[in-house]
Amino acid sequence: MSISREIDEKINIVDLVSRYLSLKKAWVNYKASCPFHSEKTPSFVVSPAKNIAYCFSCHNWWWPVKFLSEIEKIPFSEAVHKLAKEAWIELKTDFYKERRDSSGDIFDIYKVVTEFYHADLYKSENSDKLEYLYKRWLSDETIKKFKLWYSWDPRWLFYKLTESWFKEKDILESGIFLSSSKDKFYSRIVFPIANYWGNVVAFTGRVLDNSLPKYLNSPATKIFDKSSILFWLNLAKTEIWKKDFVIIVEWQMDTVSLHQAGFDNTVAISWTALTDEQIKILKRLTKNIFFCFDNDNAWINATFSSIENTINQEVNIKIIDLWKNKDPDEIVKSWQDFNDYVKNSMSLVQFYIKQGEKKYDITGVQWKVSLIKDLMKKIKKISHDLERDFHINEISKLLDIWVDTLYKELNQTRDVNFSRVSKIEKKWFWIFEQICWYMTLYGYFDLFFENFHYNVDEIEGGDFSNTLVRLLQAKNTYLEDESIDIDFIKSIELFIEEENIEWNKDKIKKNFKDLVNILNKSIYEKKKALLDLRMKEDPSNNELFQEYSKLIVEAKKYSII
Repeated sequence: MSISREIDEKINIVDLVSRYLSLKKAWVNYKASCPFHSEKTPSFVVSPAKNIAYCFSCHNWWWPVKFLSEIEKIPFSEAVHKLAKEAWIELKTDFYKERRDSSGDIFDIYKVVTEFYHADLYKSENSDKLEYLYKRWLSDETIKKFKLWYSWDPRWLFYKLTESWFKEKDILESGIFLSSSKDKFYSRIVFPIANYWGNVVAFTGRVLDNSLPKYLNSPATKIFDKSSILFWLNLAKTEIWKKDFVIIVEWQMDTVSLHQAGFDNTVAISWTALTDEQIKILKRLTKNIFFCFDNDNAWINATFSSIENTINQEVNIKIIDLWKNKDPDEIVKSWQDFNDYVKNSMSLVQFYIKQGEKKYDITGVQWKVSLIKDLMKKIKKISHDLERDFHINEISKLLDIWVDTLYKELNQTRDVNFSRVSKIEKKWFWIFEQICWYMTLYGYFDLFFENFHYNVDEIEGGDFSNTLVRLLQAKNTYLEDESIDIDFIKSIELFIEEENIEWNKDKIKKNFKDLVNILNKSIYEKKKALLDLRMKEDPSNNELFQEYSKLIVEAKKYSII
């Protein structure tokens, strides 16, 4: 019997397909919309008796291995390897070795590390660490479900892995070690991060005290890309499909707490806004997404960014308002019913209006005008007419404005190339902070002035731009400047080190120069916009024209444009 045939006998295609599609019972079979072509009427039929799937529209059929290969867009041999492992079928050949790829070894390294340290958590010498988790209201069942562990020795783990016959090169490239004598997550409670299939691919380590950084994360590796991973989706996917909605939180601890409280359809983002790749994965299970991020400014920014990424993705968005609570973990531990927060979650329009009320002075009429202009810019991004109508009608009811008036404002709102804007906004995110960190970490003050082509006092932006200006003015004496929050800058430098861990000096310098050039471009665009306005008011002014020409020539000279 072939391996593929043996897998087909042991893997239930209904269970396999239900990980990706919302199946509905249709007599003895199950039906869904075909995932391989667009259709309005479901014609994709899954037969548990025959253990196959067939589409009566595109007239193709699938058995388990073929379905996995095509839905995941992976080679047939890799699909065989994955399902064989799931079905406990021993393969005579190793897929990863055939590809001359060490990914299989890294998966095994992460598995050994997780099991080894998870078991050690229950040793007597680590009883205080286990007690810490109990005090966080975590049960033994939850600790074991998420395979939490504690790193108690910076060297022992490396020796343990070499004893298990792993190559030193693979161990050091796994992202778990800073060196052969230092475990990266030493002295931290560690949360394993698994991929869709349940293979551990990364870790997050949390300190037990108030030292910084509070969380330490795995770097990108050949098996881990934070933009495509959702924390413990492998544990949540069945419940997400059954309940037909997913709760997305910001941190691992929130996920663990909500799972323990019975909200098994919860996952966490991995230190980034929800990405296109993550949305694509979730849409296989549900189109109903509930955001529930921490109650601070970072939460608001993350929510806005995540919402931007879901526009025109054919998903339904709700935002869970935590009110005065810090995070979901706090709600669970204070014995509040989290169901109440889910039931009272906000629509997109309600969320935008609530944030607008914080932004504008709501005592006058003008705040409503400004808010509506902001809302219309967001509605303009939506390509589907019915979806636009739904949001406009909701705005009309909540703000007591005529629908016709809103449509008039919408039509007057200028179209923007939003794909380009979003890229610029992503690049601009934390631009001032990153430049500060690079300068203090690598001493790039001179390099900054070599590549910055304007005056320091022309730097404008967020609150942190003031710190950047003061830092540049203080230059090498910045440690003596009490107005600069050096402790904060130093505490975040580890983030830059983590991002650049695999880069050489030339690449680090190039990245810093790119950041400075973004700053150059921002100042250039502001100066150009101001001159455009002045020239429009006074088109015959020759001095303005010369100033404009000089600005363009200099920008081209320095490759700003």
